[in-house]
Amino acid sequence: MSTKTMLSLLLTATLGLAVIGNLFAGSLLLAAALVFAVLGIGVLSHLAFFEEKKKKRAIGPIPWLNLAMSYGVLLMSLVCFLYFLINPEDDLESTIAKAGQVAGDETDGSKVPLSERTNVDSGGETARLGSAGRGEGEETLGGANEDNQNAMREAQVFDPPIAGADGGISDQTKVSAQNVEELLEPGQEDLSLTDSPDNAFERVGTDDENKFVGDPSALVFENPDDKTLAFDNTVFRGKEEPTPDLPKVRGVKNTNPAAALNSLGVAVPKSMSGRCDKLGRNSRLTRAGVSNPALVEKSVVKALDWITADQNADGSWGKSYKGAMTGFALLCYLGHCDLTDSPEYGEAVSKGINYLVELGDQKDGWLYVTNNKHGGAYAQGIAAYALAEAYGMTEKDFILPVLQKVIHRIVAGQKQDGGWYYLETRKGPGDMRFDDFGKNEKMASDTSVSGWQFQALKAAYNTGVVFPGLEPALEAAVKNFYRVYSPKNGGFGYRKASDASNIKHKLTGVGSLGLQSWNKGHPSGEQKKQTLKSAVQHILKNNQAMDYNSADCNLYSWYYDTQALYNYGGAYWSSWNRRIEPLLLKAQSEDGSWPAEGSGLTKKRSGGDADIYRTALCTLMLEVYYRYVY
Repeated sequence: MSTKTMLSLLLTATLGLAVIGNLFAGSLLLAAALVFAVLGIGVLSHLAFFEEKKKKRAIGPIPWLNLAMSYGVLLMSLVCFLYFLINPEDDLESTIAKAGQVAGDETDGSKVPLSERTNVDSGGETARLGSAGRGEGEETLGGANEDNQNAMREAQVFDPPIAGADGGISDQTKVSAQNVEELLEPGQEDLSLTDSPDNAFERVGTDDENKFVGDPSALVFENPDDKTLAFDNTVFRGKEEPTPDLPKVRGVKNTNPAAALNSLGVAVPKSMSGRCDKLGRNSRLTRAGVSNPALVEKSVVKALDWITADQNADGSWGKSYKGAMTGFALLCYLGHCDLTDSPEYGEAVSKGINYLVELGDQKDGWLYVTNNKHGGAYAQGIAAYALAEAYGMTEKDFILPVLQKVIHRIVAGQKQDGGWYYLETRKGPGDMRFDDFGKNEKMASDTSVSGWQFQALKAAYNTGVVFPGLEPALEAAVKNFYRVYSPKNGGFGYRKASDASNIKHKLTGVGSLGLQSWNKGHPSGEQKKQTLKSAVQHILKNNQAMDYNSADCNLYSWYYDTQALYNYGGAYWSSWNRRIEPLLLKAQSEDGSWPAEGSGLTKKRSGGDADIYRTALCTLMLEVYYRYVY
């Protein structure tokens, strides 16, 4: 056997093994190189074969075997090359994974490759901030860190360790962690950390338990695997700095507080700072799963234009229930961070605040106009809520004395069960008569009335001012929400738990928002978690057919449901938002208001004030993406 034969036989066998190995390595360039190498070895095999033949003696089996192997390996290398040519590897596969997907999951028709460079599972610049998936495993570079926050170009951070990699800037992190000093820095209420030690700021929705809602066959939402909004609300955190002489919200760690100034130079509560930043508003709209942020913003502005044109000469809104309707209108402006210095709406906001302050001063802390036991109770909570937010965001000194009286009326009117009931007129000394919340302990409190008083107290708490009895009142209110909760179906009742079976009241959003908003008064953290989970399932199961023009349309209920589901997050919010966003946008009239809904409930409940009442509810729902206080 000649030297050429032995050499070609050895090289042919070696290249055959290389071709087989490349089938697993998956390299098109290597496959092409192997084709040329095998061609070269084939030439050598033929030379060796003809050299043996020239010796004019019988050719043994080895040269024939060598020649056959060279042809076989050449065929294998060509097949390998053609396979990789038709099915090229995609270097971008690791960046097109949906937020939260693990390596190997289906992603837009392709599978994320299992490799050291797979940058998925909430990591990389394409993952939504805080989206489901924590990035465990060696395959995911740039996933969740100790704060469960993910680096993102629109939300760059001050602290490099929380940019997704220890160094902040690296070829693993895929984004820059450079300081962006001009961005606002939300406070702890904004963080809504899942499994936070402080349950007041906990946001559920970042784990697998939110993958399904109730009975999978109930068609609660279109895609049960959608986890697009299982996210951590915060944008970024600032470094610890010396605290300047600025007002703070109690119970909130004040980091970089100078960044949380509104246009008036006031340090607004951190939980409201996001609404005052136009860029931040757009970012939150996008992260909240809004399909058309620009259209939502346009809709809100149109609504504010209509509300401005509808204002009365004395600064109020409405005809019969001016206290409540003025409160609703102001909440819409404040939810968009249009304050007294707003170029477009500043005058309307100032006149509205002045109206409520004068009303509360004249009536010694009461903010209703029509002396109606039902309307007066609602007006007190709604208008107080707006006045507390107005003071918290502007710190106008003339608001506070009246606000203190207003909040005292609510705290003093709380029933022993922790809730509130309608107003009643009582006899005083001589022939005097005075109004107050009903205190008949034989009559259970009203969850709907209680919801507004609770929101007013929480907004007052967020101002940082000390209001006597406020915190115990909030704790007692939380206990009352549990009183009317029905574990049988996950709903909250009107005056008792069994009322939850009467779906016309639809107060589950009220109770859910209350439990999410205060960290005391809960039997346990586990019971709070389970109650909220059952409650949001209840809301979705009983709102599967949502239509603005249907007889089931309930804007009042949807106002609360929208906030509760937004706070809860996860697939629950995604399911709700896919329906409520287009529903509201489609229903809005060209002038910016919303027409009568199919059920006519707003007309039945507010009479001649239905237009402003209905428009305010819809506007506040569209502002939920950045307006939330809790």
